[in-house]
This record gives sequence, C-alpha cells and structure tokens, in this order.
Amino acid sequence: MSKGFLWFAQNNDTTDYAELSIELARSIKKYNKENTICVVTDSDTKINSEYIDVVKVLGEDNSKDQKIKFSNEYKAFTLSPFTHTIKLEADMLFTSSTDWWWNYLCQHNMVFSIDCFNYLDTVVKATPYRKLFYKNLLSNVYNGLFYFRKSDISKHFFDICKTLTLNWSNVKEEFLKNCHDEYPTTDVIYALAKRIIDPTNQNQINYPWFKFLHNKPAINETVDSLNHLYPIQLKDRIYLGGQRLNRLWHYYDKTTTKILNERAF
Repeated sequence: MSKGFLWFAQNNDTTDYAELSIELARSIKKYNKENTICVVTDSDTKINSEYIDVVKVLGEDNSKDQKIKFSNEYKAFTLSPFTHTIKLEADMLFTSSTDWWWNYLCQHNMVFSIDCFNYLDTVVKATPYRKLFYKNLLSNVYNGLFYFRKSDISKHFFDICKTLTLNWSNVKEEFLKNCHDEYPTTDVIYALAKRIIDPTNQNQINYPWFKFLHNKPAINETVDSLNHLYPIQLKDRIYLGGQRLNRLWHYYDKTTTKILNERAF
C-alpha cells in the first residue's frame, strides 16, 4: 500500500507554480514522515527539487490554450502513482504533521474537504465566492484538499469529472444555473460530479479536521490579508493575525511565500 500527496503545477503568465510547489513540498517533508510527493506538470513548466519525489509531465495538455489551467485535473486518478492519494493545490503550506490523517482516510474511497477555516480557526460555511454553489445546490467542497484511493468508486467519480470537463460548454448551459465561467474549475467539477454520484449526500464524509485554513480576504473579513493579517514566520512557526497556524494553509496570494521569507525571524 502506497500513500502520497499529489497536485498539478502549470505555470501561466502571472504565477510560477513550480516555485510554489517546491515551497509546499518542503513544508510536507518538514512535518510529515509519510511525505512522498508527486507533481503533475506540462512540458513548459520545469520542476527540479530534492523535495519532490515524482514529476509527471502531461502527454496531452487540455489547458494549453487556457488562461486558467484546471482542465487536466480529472486525470489525478490515472496519474497518481499511489494507492492512497491526498490531492492538494500548489499555493498551500503545511504547518504541522498530518500523518495521523491516513488512519482515518484509508477506510474510505473518497473524502472531500467541506467548508474551510478562517484565521481564527472558525469553520466558514458561506462565502461570497461561492454564489454559483448556492444557486445550484452544490456541496461546499474544496478540491485543494481531497482524498481518494484506487477503487472502482473513485474511478467512476473521475470518469464523470472527465466527461464534465471535456464537455464544459454544454455542461454550464444545461446543468448549471447562471454559470458564466469560460473554463471549468476543479471545485465546480468536483461538486457537480459528487452530486451526480451521491445526490442526497448519503455517503458524504465530513471530518471536522479535514479542512484547510483559507486566506481569501472575505473569508477572514478583511480587504488585504497580507497587510491586515500580516503573516510572519518565526523560526519554523507561521503566524497570521497574531494566531499561530497549526492547519494546512491555503494562502491564495501567490506572493505569500516570498513575503514570509522576507519577514522571517
């Protein structure tokens, strides 16, 4: 049985996701004994780091001509080299060990992170960023933290994700209300696929600890999280709004790791 972390990293005109991936991988290695890492990228994005164990280059890039590069993420099931996978996003950091998670996650085919935490460690269910979810009665799932194991059920889920992604123009017109997204986003694809395979949430697992701390401004009731909450790094600890972080942190603003290094004590 193999266990590991996987995420996609495709650079665009504004963000070096390879650099962010190295920072995330470093944080995983720092805190976790179970720390095998696979990053999926494209031929234009070069990743070379001692912290990343496996780099997989996409043979076919469905996001090549897209500004927002989420159209390959349905391939996570087939590309993952692990029996048990935790899928992440590149703009995240670990701040404590999560080795114990596997004991619970491995009992299930899939576990979604539902809702998120703010910097005060309060669960946030409703955010202004998810109007599409509320209008379409979709579960408030986040693809930035998602567990799956190699199983028929998980494969079926990702097969649906593939169909939704590759037929996005029809999907947004026929299946969703008031959706104006030019490209498919993984959060919406996951939520819609989840609704298709489990419409009454009968099989939904909502662990209170399997959520990340989200740094989007409105979630933390601020306009500028980097300046108002002023994240700093003190040795191996990160503080946000004066609070020490102990959860997986989705910092969102892509300049955060650079600023943390500048503010390190």
